[in-house]
Amino acid sequence: MNEEETQASDELEITIEAPDVEAAEAEKPVTETDQEITEADEVPVEPDKPKRRLRRLLFWTLSVTGVFALGLVAMWLVRVGPLSTEFEKARSEVESLESELEDLRPLQAENAQLIDELAMGESQLQLLDVLVNVTSAQLALAQEDEIAAKAALAGTKVSLVELEEKLSAEDAETVRGMIDRLELVQGELDTDEFAASRDLEILANNLLSLERSLFR
Repeated sequence: MNEEETQASDELEITIEAPDVEAAEAEKPVTETDQEITEADEVPVEPDKPKRRLRRLLFWTLSVTGVFALGLVAMWLVRVGPLSTEFEKARSEVESLESELEDLRPLQAENAQLIDELAMGESQLQLLDVLVNVTSAQLALAQEDEIAAKAALAGTKVSLVELEEKLSAEDAETVRGMIDRLELVQGELDTDEFAASRDLEILANNLLSLERSLFR
């Protein structure tokens, strides 16, 4: 047998013997240690229960917080937003009214002054009207016309009473004395024309003095 035939025979023996080795390895019994390692690799490791509970708690906490935040945003949009707009509008109107009031304050003071002047003018006019009545009664008595004198003094007492209410305490006391003298004159017209004429003159002088002290 030559060298090439010998080499081919050796390769054939190796090829024949190889399957026997693999089969032997496959028929080798599996030990308990190898089985435990294999089962440990195949079974998934479950997470610890405390960690799972913590994750659930965190999830629900974040969910509730998100819902609460959405509720706050919705309440702002529905209620607080419009109320804030109305508040700003009302504040703007108040500021505008305050500005107008500041502009009207000088006019208010001027208006009060005009009212006082108007009241004084009315009082002066009323006083002069009483003086005209008294002067007319004097003229009627000078003409010995008692009826005309009484007619001239018919509304004088009412005018003096109204004038008394408008004046200060001191001036009102002066007017009160004029009312008493007027009543005296009205009683004297039927009994003593001379006394009535004299009291009418005193009354006229008092009216002139009061008019000068108040309005001049």
